[in-house]
Amino acid sequence: MASLEIVARLSEPSIQGAQRARELAKKANESLEQSRQDHEKICEMHPKLAFLISENQAQSEVCRRLEDGLKRHQKDVDMVVETKGRQAEELQREMAMVIELLKSREVVEREFRSPHVADDNGAVPKHTLYDHIDQDAVDVLERSVVECLGELRSIGETDGKLCRETLGKIANVELPMAEDISVTWDGVHGIGALVAESQSVVDEIMQDSQSMDHHCDQLRGTIRELEAEGGVLSTDDYNVLLRDTSEIPAIVDDMQEALESIQRRTEETHVRYLQYSAFYSDNRRRFEAITQISQAIDSYVSLAASPQTQFGLLSVQLERSLEDTWGLVSWYRNFHSSYDGLIAEVQRRRQMQGRLYAVVEDMRSQLDNMYMEEVRERAGFVDRFGMFLPSDLCPFIQDPPVQFTVEEVGDGERLASVMSHETATRHSKKSADDNEQQENKSFA
Repeated sequence: MASLEIVARLSEPSIQGAQRARELAKKANESLEQSRQDHEKICEMHPKLAFLISENQAQSEVCRRLEDGLKRHQKDVDMVVETKGRQAEELQREMAMVIELLKSREVVEREFRSPHVADDNGAVPKHTLYDHIDQDAVDVLERSVVECLGELRSIGETDGKLCRETLGKIANVELPMAEDISVTWDGVHGIGALVAESQSVVDEIMQDSQSMDHHCDQLRGTIRELEAEGGVLSTDDYNVLLRDTSEIPAIVDDMQEALESIQRRTEETHVRYLQYSAFYSDNRRRFEAITQISQAIDSYVSLAASPQTQFGLLSVQLERSLEDTWGLVSWYRNFHSSYDGLIAEVQRRRQMQGRLYAVVEDMRSQLDNMYMEEVRERAGFVDRFGMFLPSDLCPFIQDPPVQFTVEEVGDGERLASVMSHETATRHSKKSADDNEQQENKSFA
């Protein structure tokens, strides 16, 4: 049998154990709640973080390509302006050289017409090949090249400045280097499994704590009954209470270990949450930085779109003007070289004209001789037999012989202008003699 005093001794360790169990249960619940909150936050951040990681990778590559493209574009624009400038300078030198070449080539042959007229003193300016080109056309083409090149340079300078400013803005953007991690739902589910494990342990702790509270209630009830009745407790009942009370320290130790396991999982969950938060923060800042870079590039594209279109049109126009001017330079060179051929052709024609006039003069001489011989023959016939023949018997017998002439057709006058002085003199004298003979014959 156990008296009230003996039973009452079990109260203090039981109450202390129950109080300790409640404290441990409270801490376990608090730790579990912390794990739940961290897990919920991770679940909320996961899709955002996964999106940011994927989008940052894609947009970083896009921005890198755009930045590289911007640098190449700047070099390309500078190269176009520089190349066109060199071409224009070379063309200007070539045009000046060929113009000077034409000015230095004097035209002295009398067959070539000069555009100059004599002044009051009878002096005629020097006649050169330059007098036969259209200087206004040259000026128009050269002016077109200069104007297009000037506009190209102006646009190129403006575009280059805008490129440098944009690249400067990009360089000034601090781009955080987020850690390259793999974020999957499996990892989130793993964290959820830790929370579930902690929940199971907390349930056990709560059950143990409730069991201790129930033991204390039983003990208090027994003490109240003993106080009211003044009796004693049976040995079996006392042994049950004693056994339960003696198990309290071991149960509390187990609860302490369970709490520590919960706290470890809570700490692990919290560390994962802090990692997620850090990853999310880094990727968010990286996303914002990429957005700044993208906005800078978008601003450049918006500002440069129209000038770049104009730059392309001017490049085509300049290329055409350069081609036209090069064509003119080539034509002037061919004109200069063709003049040598023209001189040779004139010389050839002069020689041919000389041979032709020699043949013509020989033919005229033969015709004249044959004509005079025929005149003498007919005059002798008339002298011998004419007085005896009636005029109506053969009227044409008194007719003079047919006289043949050689006529010049076409550029005969120009041909005459290139005859040698001796040939021209003989031809003039021969023509005068023929005319005199014709007049004498007509008179006879």
